[in-house]
Amino acid sequence: DFAQLDEAIEWAEDQIIFRYGGFSQTSDVSLNDQELLQGLSAEGLADLEGLCESRSYHPGERIIGRTDEADSVFFLQRGMVSVKLSDGVRLATLVPGTAFGELALLGGPRSADVFADNSVLCQRIEIDRFNDFRERRPADAERIMRNLADLLAHRLLQANTKIELLSAN
Repeated sequence: DFAQLDEAIEWAEDQIIFRYGGFSQTSDVSLNDQELLQGLSAEGLADLEGLCESRSYHPGERIIGRTDEADSVFFLQRGMVSVKLSDGVRLATLVPGTAFGELALLGGPRSADVFADNSVLCQRIEIDRFNDFRERRPADAERIMRNLADLLAHRLLQANTKIELLSAN
C-alpha cells in the first residue's frame, strides 16, 4: 500500500530499473562518454577534465538542493541519482553518462533536488571555471552549448508527448 500515487509509480519504476540491471552497473563512465560533452576535441576534453573535481556521495545523500546557488554542473560517472520536486515527487532517474545541474550553464536557478540512489561518483565543474574554459576554448564551449540545446529540445518533446497522452480523452 502506498499513501500517494507518486510513491507507487516510483516503486514500479525502481522494479523496472532493478530488473534490467540499472542498480547494479559498476563500470565508470568517463567524461569522454558524457552526452553533454560529445564532439569535443581531445584537447578540450582534457582541459575540461583538469577543471573538474571528483565528488562521491552516499545513498540518500542530497547532492543539489532546489534552493542552492546554481554554481556548478555535475557529470555522473557511477551510480544513479533521482531528481525530485520539493514534495518528494520524482521527476527523473539519471544514470552514468548524464549531466545534471546543467541549467547553471544558462544562468538559471536550481529547480529541483538531486539525491544519490546508491553510491555515486561525479565530476563537478564550477561555473566560474567553465567560463574560463569558454574563453580559452570557444569552439568546444559552443559544442557543449549546442549539445545542451539538443538535450533540452528532446526533453521538451518528451514533456509535450506526455502532456498529450495525459490530456487525451
